[in-house]
Amino acid sequence: MATIVAGVWAVGLVITNIRCIDAARDVARAVARGETEDTAQTIGRRAAPKDAIIDILTTDGEVQVTVKADRSLDWPLFAALPTIPLKAQATLQTEPGQQ
Repeated sequence: MATIVAGVWAVGLVITNIRCIDAARDVARAVARGETEDTAQTIGRRAAPKDAIIDILTTDGEVQVTVKADRSLDWPLFAALPTIPLKAQATLQTEPGQQ
């Protein structure tokens, strides 16, 4: 039984990490093509986990986006386990004329 719970937990972590990667990529692409940071955040929220933190840094024609989310098991028997931090990053060059 513990193996099944651990397997389901691991699959959940992978899915959350993929959502962070997708959100980072989507936000970076939006900012690089000239969208405002607020609009890009809204786009990123569609893919990101609900409690994710999205950081956008634009410098010298480059957009760097970091998406962070923490995951913990909410089940009472596993409440003492540590929180797992997940992080994804995406970096893109801004499109010409968008600097």
